[in-house]
Amino acid sequence: MLIELLTERYPGMRAWLTQRLTGLVMAIYSIVALLRFFIIQPENYEAWVSFSQPIWWRIASLIFWLALSMHAWLGIRDVFKDYVPNYVVQRVLQNILVVLLWIYLAWALWLLLV
Repeated sequence: MLIELLTERYPGMRAWLTQRLTGLVMAIYSIVALLRFFIIQPENYEAWVSFSQPIWWRIASLIFWLALSMHAWLGIRDVFKDYVPNYVVQRVLQNILVVLLWIYLAWALWLLLV
């Protein structure tokens, strides 16, 4: 049943499911981050550096940023489709959004790897 819903017969279902899954990933990361903040409670620069050092935390943060970017793309794309009637302006705004999201992803990757 689920596989049939993800076919071309139901074009919006993949975007809907992707947005729900990315929202779930972000919610789980947020809960883990809050728990980690309450347990470790970093107070100075060195504590914050050691807080963000574990490789599993960096990978989890990268997955969060990827999910956030996908979630934002799908949501804002739909807003542009619904509220920007001019197709050319809509495409320009979408292209600006894509460039900004790639810049933010590159920035997050740089921060997580340095």
